[in-house]
Amino acid sequence: MQLFTRRCLSLFVLWSIYSVSAYATSTTPIFDEEVIKERLDTLSDEVVAPRYVTAVKGYLKGYLVRNRKNAERILGRTVLYFPIFEHYLKEHGLPDDLKYLAVVESALKPRATSRVGAGGLWQFMPATGKSLGLDITSQFDERWDPHKSTEAAMRYLNKQYKRFDDWALALAAYNSGSGRVRRAIKRGRSKNFWRIQRFLPRETRNYVPAFIAANYMLNYYEEHGLVPEYPDLDIQITETIKIYNSISFYRVAQLTELPLEIIETLNPSFKRGRIPTDAEGHYLTLPKRVMPAVKDYLEAQRPDGAFDSHVFSSPVFVEAPAKRYTNAKYIKSIYIVKKGQTLSSIAKEVGVSVQQLKMWNTLRSSDIQADQELILYFPKSFKRFRPFKPLAIVEEIPDVALTELEHIGLKNPSLIHLGRQFEYYYVTRKEKPSAIANRIPGVNYSKLMLLNGWHKDRPLKPGTLVKVRRVGDETDD
Repeated sequence: MQLFTRRCLSLFVLWSIYSVSAYATSTTPIFDEEVIKERLDTLSDEVVAPRYVTAVKGYLKGYLVRNRKNAERILGRTVLYFPIFEHYLKEHGLPDDLKYLAVVESALKPRATSRVGAGGLWQFMPATGKSLGLDITSQFDERWDPHKSTEAAMRYLNKQYKRFDDWALALAAYNSGSGRVRRAIKRGRSKNFWRIQRFLPRETRNYVPAFIAANYMLNYYEEHGLVPEYPDLDIQITETIKIYNSISFYRVAQLTELPLEIIETLNPSFKRGRIPTDAEGHYLTLPKRVMPAVKDYLEAQRPDGAFDSHVFSSPVFVEAPAKRYTNAKYIKSIYIVKKGQTLSSIAKEVGVSVQQLKMWNTLRSSDIQADQELILYFPKSFKRFRPFKPLAIVEEIPDVALTELEHIGLKNPSLIHLGRQFEYYYVTRKEKPSAIANRIPGVNYSKLMLLNGWHKDRPLKPGTLVKVRRVGDETDD
């Protein structure tokens, strides 16, 4: 949904699928156009009536023949993001098929960023995101928040549909702006997308065909031998709460024993490894099995209520989850369907999504029968917070101080004194923790890595704040 002159990630994602791949071999699956045409006729037309045109053929070949691996990754992410999309689509009274639009926009990558600055699952430019109520600061970017960005996308799509009273035109306006669509309507003297498409920018002409191709791929992938790359259960079975007080990812790692990279990827909108204080609240998403420990901790800190419990139970994708966090932490069980039950009612009862039930049981539809056996997965145990177990002292940097540090650090990259126990080193150019440890007298490399929750000696980005124990302070972590 961005102006044509200011954003083009959709075109990049689509063209990367659409373009010819060099590795096509004699083992390439058969692409039967007549069969595909027949299947297109069976697809839902609640958003766009499917039709087989040259552009649709090109995108379908990209998904089904040339770039199958990418298609399988996208399919794996649907079990994570489609429950979120379906929730907000239903809340706003919009067609369920609109969830396929995010496949076109970002290939279901929450931190996808175009070369012109469009970002997130729904690819908002900064100005557009702010106009839709998404905050973008030095500490966080809500365009990368799966929940808040999806709500914003629903509002914008609803606005475009009310403006044009046609979903094909609304999608075109999402891509290139309502002004261009109005001018095309005027020049073409029609409100039929297919009749006025020649008056639209090329990527907008291809936008609706790309939507049709995504719809087909997601409904008929099995017939083409595509196997979804699903993430680990620890990433699928998650819970989201809303918190209002500042907390660092390092503290969350202490409470949950999760790797920092998992926490960071589950919460992609935060740039500095911490969730800042906010009266409106921020979402925190974690594997459901460890969320009780965080809730216990928050209640112990603020008995009057420091969070909204169970805002949403839905997963967020991790590109490469840690190998040790696998299905070993979950129990496989069998659920016997009772008479009158639906897949939706069972999902609600056991606290998972319909998408998960379908995936675990390889179901193509939501149709089930009494006495049918369904596979379910549950955590073996839920982690709890033990107040009597001492935690390492972690001083949160005040939000105001962080703002000041941006200016102080740029002018003076030396150690900055905040709080009684720690100093903070402001990184002004790419350098590794080992180099920082060597540069600062009295700093131990191993303790520096432990204090900041790092596992590898990787270069740090400019603007990173490195926590350093004050020289002479012998308190253990």
